Amino acid sequence: MIRTPNFWIKKSFISYLLLPLSFVYFFSYILSKIFSKKQSIKKPVICIGNLTAGGSGKTPTAIAIGKILEEINVNFAFLSRGYKNDNVRFLMLRCGENHNAKKVGDEPILLAQHATTFVAKNRFFAAKRIEKIKNIDAILLDDGMQNNSLNCNYTIMVIDGSLGFGNEFLLPAGPMREPLVTGLRKADLVVAIGSLNKNLRKKLAAKKIMQATIKATNIAQFEGKKLIAFAGIAYPQKFFTTIKNNNLKLVVTKEFPDHYFYKNKDLDKLILEAQNKGAKLITTKKDWVKFSNFYKEKIAYLEIELEFENKELIKLELKKICN
Repeated sequence: MIRTPNFWIKKSFISYLLLPLSFVYFFSYILSKIFSKKQSIKKPVICIGNLTAGGSGKTPTAIAIGKILEEINVNFAFLSRGYKNDNVRFLMLRCGENHNAKKVGDEPILLAQHATTFVAKNRFFAAKRIEKIKNIDAILLDDGMQNNSLNCNYTIMVIDGSLGFGNEFLLPAGPMREPLVTGLRKADLVVAIGSLNKNLRKKLAAKKIMQATIKATNIAQFEGKKLIAFAGIAYPQKFFTTIKNNNLKLVVTKEFPDHYFYKNKDLDKLILEAQNKGAKLITTKKDWVKFSNFYKEKIAYLEIELEFENKELIKLELKKICN
């Protein structure tokens, strides 16, 4: 696990230096597509994905889409590969259960707080198993745009307006997980979180775009307090900026690598620093779910939710797919 490099955002000498490795990545990407065959199931599969490595807002988007499916009376389940999970073949996570993030990944734990969530390396294998469950009408595939085994009925691509596609180079010279042209071809709808500049709008001109915003919902409990914020996500500065934009008193920020698994000594050090400064610790919920109960009681998280500019339009789109 490493911190997201700055050269992913803007082209630099290092990004050009790494371009040969991006060509190797592209070659392996092409081979994977050639030797993989996507298969379909009888139930609708709605894909939430992105084209860059982390930081776009897929998880809050997936949760928001799940809430809409509930509103239109569609019983669904999340299906996730998990991040560096412990080679889970097929596992079901239910709301209220305790699961180890090292075993299943952090995003599935967040998703499972809203709906039944399945974790599996092979998405088609898992989808065939879910297809047999009578009370599940549809599958919401988390982070599925680069999946080469399962056909999707509808694909929602998420993009963060402040990050865009970074320097637009493929990994590792840039953040792109696949070429922009192939990714856009897959997308039925683009969810743009935050405003898009003219350059991004031009690139997305041929796509149906839905604007959305991320809002913090538990700000009141942090008002008037000094805060020490820390995060192990792709772009921690986005989290820190959200805190500042809500006029909270941020005194210290700490960055950890994306998907970081905190050691007790990391958290003990943070708690001691907060005590010495008379401050309160705050992190993301994605980080918080990985803590033991002992640390959860001592550390708070910022609750966020995604709001669509035109939720009714998405409802109509989803009704077409699921009815």
